[in-house]
Amino acid sequence: MPRAEVSRSLVGHHGAGAADDGGRMKPSDYRVLIRGAGELASATAQHLFTQGFETILMLERRYPKAVRRQVCFSEAILDGETTVQGVRGQFARNVPEVVEANRAGAIAVAALDLEDVLHQWQPQIFIEAAMLRKNWGLRRGIAPVVIALGPGYVARKDCDAVVDTVRGPQVGAVLEDTGERLRDEPPAEIMGYADERAVKAVRDGIFFTQQKIGAHVDRGERIGTVVSVYGVEDFRQGVPVDASYPVTARISGVLRGLLRDGVPVKKGDRIADVDPRGRTDDLDHLSDKSLRVAEGVLEAVLGLIAEGNRRRTPSRARGAAKTKRKAPTKTGPVKKSNPRPKAKIASAAAKKPGKKSDATTVTKSRKKTSSKSPKKG
Repeated sequence: MPRAEVSRSLVGHHGAGAADDGGRMKPSDYRVLIRGAGELASATAQHLFTQGFETILMLERRYPKAVRRQVCFSEAILDGETTVQGVRGQFARNVPEVVEANRAGAIAVAALDLEDVLHQWQPQIFIEAAMLRKNWGLRRGIAPVVIALGPGYVARKDCDAVVDTVRGPQVGAVLEDTGERLRDEPPAEIMGYADERAVKAVRDGIFFTQQKIGAHVDRGERIGTVVSVYGVEDFRQGVPVDASYPVTARISGVLRGLLRDGVPVKKGDRIADVDPRGRTDDLDHLSDKSLRVAEGVLEAVLGLIAEGNRRRTPSRARGAAKTKRKAPTKTGPVKKSNPRPKAKIASAAAKKPGKKSDATTVTKSRKKTSSKSPKKG
């Protein structure tokens, strides 16, 4: 959607933030809070930013578990800053630094407590994009607009809208009025491989690796090692550790994604993603699926803002009408006047032209009395 069209769609929305002379909030006036900074969350943030929503804060864990790290703003947590397809992300340690990052033209990325951010930063738009595949306690009302990505959430119950993340013709669709729970999905099938592409942790521990994204690996080749927490120090010093196990590739190909060295993992966490095609030209590009999801989020945001406008417009119109009808009040007692008796007298005089009214008689008698009074000498 063109950026100018996004601005036009926000006409008439009044909320916290600065509005221009036409009563329209600019996209940059909206505070957008995104929970998560993985690939889908980063695609969403990057797309919203390019469409004018430049006041964005992304919340991520202290040790991010993103695999496609070259297209994830989560890298700013440990590196201080990163860039995803021309948009810069900057680490922020507190809310004042969030404001500074936004003013500097960057998306703020932080590892802050969600409740504290909701209280201090007060976002108008909240997007759940941590891809937990279950509701962690998300509720409507934590922000004026609440949107969730992926399975585990029900539209109009847990949030205002759900964006479909399941690969297929409906990916990116906005599910505004459905209670359907989206299913989870395996990685995309490439050259007949789907589940085999994903390398996952089989136990808890710390993941260590010397491999890099873009490197070629053969089937069975070691990608890294997971070490139990109590054996980490010995492992770092080169002492053999019994509580460790190798992480190996299940197919040959290029490491399209790889977990960062030294990150804690839980059983079932994805560690690497292998592309059997051996391509390395798109490692720093967001996937088509991610971009379609991001477009769906923008559609949901604009639709929910328009819906809020429609609900507010009648109430504002009624309030304006009441103000217009209300007469100005005067201070102090007001003496009521009743012109009806005079109208009756005039009417009676008009019906009987031959008979003078009492008012005329009284006036004439006063004149005669004053003319007969003696002069003062």
